[in-house]
Amino acid sequence: MFNLSSNNRKTSHIAAIDLGSNSFHMIVARWDNGQLTLLDRLREPVRLGFGLQEDLSLSDDARDRALACLERFGECLRGYPSRSVRIVGTKTLRTVKDSTAFLIEAEKRLGHPVEIISGDEEARLIYLGVANDIAPDGDNRIVMDIGGGSTEVIIGNGMQPKLKESLNMGCIAITKKFFMDGKVTEKLITKALIACLQEIEPVKEEFLQAGWQQVLGASGSIKAVAKVCEANGWSDGTITLESLEKIMAIYLDHGKLDAQIAGLSDDRQPVFLGGVIVLSALFDALELRQMVAAEWALREGLLFDQKGRLENHDIRQASVDALAARFHVNMDKAKAVEKTALNLLQQVAESWQLTADDASKLLGWAARLYQVGLDIAHNDYHKHSAYIVQNVDLAGCSRAEQIQLAALVLAHRKRFPSKSFPLDNTDLVRLAMLLRLAVIFHRGRVKSGMPAITLSAGKKRVDLQLPHDWLEQHPLTCADLETEQRYLGDIGYELTVN
Repeated sequence: MFNLSSNNRKTSHIAAIDLGSNSFHMIVARWDNGQLTLLDRLREPVRLGFGLQEDLSLSDDARDRALACLERFGECLRGYPSRSVRIVGTKTLRTVKDSTAFLIEAEKRLGHPVEIISGDEEARLIYLGVANDIAPDGDNRIVMDIGGGSTEVIIGNGMQPKLKESLNMGCIAITKKFFMDGKVTEKLITKALIACLQEIEPVKEEFLQAGWQQVLGASGSIKAVAKVCEANGWSDGTITLESLEKIMAIYLDHGKLDAQIAGLSDDRQPVFLGGVIVLSALFDALELRQMVAAEWALREGLLFDQKGRLENHDIRQASVDALAARFHVNMDKAKAVEKTALNLLQQVAESWQLTADDASKLLGWAARLYQVGLDIAHNDYHKHSAYIVQNVDLAGCSRAEQIQLAALVLAHRKRFPSKSFPLDNTDLVRLAMLLRLAVIFHRGRVKSGMPAITLSAGKKRVDLQLPHDWLEQHPLTCADLETEQRYLGDIGYELTVN
């Protein structure tokens, strides 16, 4: 989420937390001379996915386990500025019907907000982590990550993912559906494999047509399989379909989930077979021969993504520009609105205590995207724009960030959308006011150029100063400002024009 309130603390340390369906992970690194040095890792098998109930609520036990873990993680994050920490929730938190209460409690314990990311964004970050672990060789590579609730499959080239899918199958999801009583039979394994193959079927051909020369796996289930292969002398850790069949044969001979297998840790044991079945289905459907396990994945991808943001190599900017181009935005006008909006922000940032970085990014991106709805219809285009911005895939953005961005886009014209805008978010309301003013000044073609605009602000008041003769020469702008005074008055703000 964008942190709009000012916070100027800096640190050379950055941290990433991955709140997965099976385990919670935290990784801390030092950013020094353009390099990341990993300093600490924490992992706890919270099994959040087992707490997802039929009505899509979270069980009390799972909630308590999760919050207790986050309390411990929070101790390590004290003193870290918000810009140095990134915390994301994945499949289970995406699925919970009302995650707001949990996220509020999580933030209290961590001292930092939690972002819920889409499956597509999760796949992008996984690829980024793997690509920084195993250097690309110039050919296409396929990367797979089996989590507790979902499995991400990505084809990429170099550092860029080209094709991404998040599939609704994972080690906990398969275990819950087929093996909750702990029994293992050939019939149950067959049913589980068929369920996974059905999940892969709609995307299989697209992946096969794209092709790849290297197969990589990431995260807990796949790394656990690699360790078992090595510990049993089947390979040097390289995974093959034959090795997966051997693992399933061990479970069939034992008949239960608690089979003792060389190289398998106790905490991985309850969900290991579920992960093996998902991986077997992937090998079968995608005609894989072997796979190598990478050490890095989502959380390392988060670190590198955060490092990029801190160095102003933010993929979100590229995503915004790509969306604007896709919907044929008039970029000359959009950039003019952006320039004016950022000029207004610079004048009031200190009095409103807004961060220059996050606030300017959010405001600037809203200025570039407020017109995307015009590609659908001119009437109420701001509503179309907001819908697109909130629901399209914006690489690098969390759900919360897209909701903030969509709220600004929705509020850029007409009456302030009080019913759908988070009016309790004062910082966001103020940014919306700046965007609205910038749009007003660029509503028509200004032949004589922009006037010298001076803006000052108080808690519930903004004072706008303009050259008197300029206002006289632009009656449409003057009328729009008078209308804006009424609109802002409806939400308790006073606009004066001098």
